[in-house]
Amino acid sequence: MENTINYHKQYMFLFLLMFIVLSVNMVSAVKPITSVDTSDEGLIVEATTKDYIRTATDHEFEIHVFNKTDGGYIVSDTTCYMHLYHKDGNHVYEGVDNSVAHTFDYAFDLTGGNFSTRGEYQAKFQCNHTSGFSGGQEIFFWVNDYGEELTPANQSLFSNTMWFMIILFLLALVGIFSIENVVGKFACYWIAHIFFVVGTFSVWQFTQGYALAYFGFAGVWKVLFYVGIFSMLPMMILSIAGIISYYAMDSKVQKLIDKGMPEAEAYRRQGRKYK
Repeated sequence: MENTINYHKQYMFLFLLMFIVLSVNMVSAVKPITSVDTSDEGLIVEATTKDYIRTATDHEFEIHVFNKTDGGYIVSDTTCYMHLYHKDGNHVYEGVDNSVAHTFDYAFDLTGGNFSTRGEYQAKFQCNHTSGFSGGQEIFFWVNDYGEELTPANQSLFSNTMWFMIILFLLALVGIFSIENVVGKFACYWIAHIFFVVGTFSVWQFTQGYALAYFGFAGVWKVLFYVGIFSMLPMMILSIAGIISYYAMDSKVQKLIDKGMPEAEAYRRQGRKYK
């Protein structure tokens, strides 16, 4: 039982580190869309935009092209180009389209392999008409595992949930040190262990899902989660062995008492605390 309590003290500290993650702000602003516009004549290029895209997920970018003079759609005699860059400077993708789909769309189908790295991306679109007119636009967006922004509402909900779990975890710890019955102690231990596993898994998924770059915390919590999972079997064996040993010792104490030995002495001889 002593080993179990010591083990519990060790990962109590690790579980409390979870609150560091709750104070980390992973919300990033998306840069404004920029249109390349140098004259009163030419083409207006407007791309469909999305602030966040999920990692390793296929995505289609569509652009509409207008005549700047009269605002009419341009659906022929035009060639459009797309270049995609990651913030680290890598030129991720380049493509070309010279025919429209869905009436007005010049489209670029990108496979998930183009979004294998988290972070900020920049897409540049350029369209050239056979008349000599041209226009362009650049957009910025982020890529993460959830494909969505970490809003203050989501962050607050997660934080409140983790606070609730931490309170229950600490109550289970109090039970370990305050309950005398060995079965009660082990019950509190397993309640705390389960909260440890659930808590580390939640923080791992939260930090990895919303992270906009490599985030060391996610790896730390992933390791702690697997430590909690793989330690369940040996701790289960120790728990069963501890309960069996406790009641076996209790049986020996009772036999000594039945032989006329004072209870205090019987407990002392078996290394047990006398109530």
